[in-house]
Amino acid sequence: MRKLTTMVCLVISVITFAQENPDDQPVNLNEINNKKHEIKIDAIEGLAVPALDISYEYVLSRYSGVGGAININLDGNNSDIDQNFALTGFYRQYFFNKKDYGARGFFAEGLLQYANGESNDTRILETPGPNGEVLFEAVNQDWNRFGIGFAIGQKWVSRNGFVLELSLGAGRYLGNTNDDESFNNDPEGFFRGGVSVGYRF
Repeated sequence: MRKLTTMVCLVISVITFAQENPDDQPVNLNEINNKKHEIKIDAIEGLAVPALDISYEYVLSRYSGVGGAININLDGNNSDIDQNFALTGFYRQYFFNKKDYGARGFFAEGLLQYANGESNDTRILETPGPNGEVLFEAVNQDWNRFGIGFAIGQKWVSRNGFVLELSLGAGRYLGNTNDDESFNNDPEGFFRGGVSVGYRF
């Protein structure tokens, strides 16, 4: 964990340094402002889960952006509640932007998410065992959920377009798509966040 923290701090320092304007030469704002598209990949998801998490953002203005993300589990089913796939749409508002070009700095986002996966649980059998003991059976159930959430974060963008983003958020799933009333192990919420690197073009 200490190595990961050190690596993140080093990357932040490099990008912050890269954003400075050497020799006080003027920045070509038209060139920077014309970059409206961003593609990012979440490094934490890839290392820890592992999962592939790719996001796209379109810069609407200096203070806002809209985009989507896709998350695919690459590790199979190894827990009681596993998410196989998630599709997220989000809108972001950027604050405290002191630069002449935007969609960077502190942001807050609202999001909608669709996800599916498989839940593993046990339930009591109605028929007792030969000696009257309680018997259980393993149950695997596919689930599909829609949810709403919120996240905050910080984004750094270098003059040549490289992006580093830290974010943290969560959401809650709405309703229940499980028709089996005796099975109640579907997820109630979800986490959103990580450390993403990418490029603005």
